[in-house]
Amino acid sequence: MSFYTNSGKMIDMAAPNMKSFCSEDIAHALSMICRATGNFRHFYSVAQHSLNCMKEAQARGFSQRVCFAALLHDASEAYLCDVPTPLKDMLPEYKKIEAAFQREIMKKFGLYPLTDEEEHLVKLVDEAMLYYEFKCLHTIPICFEKTPHLCSTPNVEYCDMRAVEQMLLREIKAFERLAMIA
Repeated sequence: MSFYTNSGKMIDMAAPNMKSFCSEDIAHALSMICRATGNFRHFYSVAQHSLNCMKEAQARGFSQRVCFAALLHDASEAYLCDVPTPLKDMLPEYKKIEAAFQREIMKKFGLYPLTDEEEHLVKLVDEAMLYYEFKCLHTIPICFEKTPHLCSTPNVEYCDMRAVEQMLLREIKAFERLAMIA
């Protein structure tokens, strides 16, 4: 019930532990995973989505904590993959596993627990980015009751996986340094 990450860390699928997670593995894996199960016009990674969410949170003037949470909101996917929401909704046990992984990752980076308001702000950013990504990268845009507002201009162009990995790693490390200072 375990596997090894790119850096050689062992991950216990049945009992995730924050000590097993590292920014290098998160950045590497998320840069290699395509959003929308690969059904976009070109490769667009979960890492690029995460960077765009962080920039949107910053553009909205959210706290550093919320911006960091927006950057890491899909970090569990580095260990579990990106499962489409309609399928995830059919897999309640998967959702429990994902929540356990995400909780441990957030603990690792000093972000657990988020307040209800912080979680709401991250969800607003994530939903706005989802809308924009489908509008730009898919043939059929996602319909929302109300079109989400964006304060930033997300980069949805094709980006080299290695470059996105380095950008994500740099941002995670920058937030980690800020947390140590605070």
